[in-house]
Amino acid sequence: MKDLRDKVVLITGAASGIGRATAVEFALEGAGPLILNDIDEQGLRETASTIRSLGREAIVLTADVSDYGAVAEMIATALDRTGRIDVLVNVAGIGIVGPVEVLEMEDWRKVMGVDLFGVLHTVSLVYPHMLERGSGHIVNVSSGAGLMVPTPYNAPYNTSKFAVVGLSESLLYEARAHGVGVTCVCPGLVRTPIYETSRLKGLSDDMKHELDRLMVTAEEPGDTARALVNAVKKDRFLVVTTFFWKCLYFTRRHFSFLWFPAMRFFSRVLMRRLERFRIAG
Repeated sequence: MKDLRDKVVLITGAASGIGRATAVEFALEGAGPLILNDIDEQGLRETASTIRSLGREAIVLTADVSDYGAVAEMIATALDRTGRIDVLVNVAGIGIVGPVEVLEMEDWRKVMGVDLFGVLHTVSLVYPHMLERGSGHIVNVSSGAGLMVPTPYNAPYNTSKFAVVGLSESLLYEARAHGVGVTCVCPGLVRTPIYETSRLKGLSDDMKHELDRLMVTAEEPGDTARALVNAVKKDRFLVVTTFFWKCLYFTRRHFSFLWFPAMRFFSRVLMRRLERFRIAG
């Protein structure tokens, strides 16, 4: 897919952040119609307005990706209106931050429902369509936290993102033989609303100020989107973004004998620092 002009692209989580930036980037490449999905109707309308201002068609389809029935209806509507889906981009994601011992099963189900099953739902419905046509490209946005875990209190998100990497690589080996490309994007820190909307559990609100300190290494959503679209054009599988996270991943892969002792030391120091944000009880 070196030429994305007039390609039909479905993007979940398109109301803000990486999803919105990705829609804009595809529009700049001449793709369209762009099918925009999210549960945030206002955000979707704003993204659609931006896409239309660039001279490309935007179709807004509101649906909760954690609801298989809603996703099935959305995909059916999209195919009815456009006739095909050339590129599927799974961006939608949420987070719940808290110590493992205070998390309830409902917290795990909520995060997994969007971050993992949201991907499974769209892939299971769009992939067979691509197989029939013998072409297409699937992009699953995981996270740098799907390759390594540098910080505590984010277990549901980390677990779901590791699973998305595994799903993407499993799909890669099957899909390539049938003319369908697969890309897994693992961004480092990105300045998106997820850091504001993620719910804290067992932690005080001051914890979010601590998270702000990490953003010094963050990139803008547009940077992530450009890397994503470039990967589709070049048919690349794994994309890690930001210099800092590329360095972390390189160290994790090639110097594991140093990584784990260093992380054990770092985690003890960090946990002591974060202890003041714990809520008793």
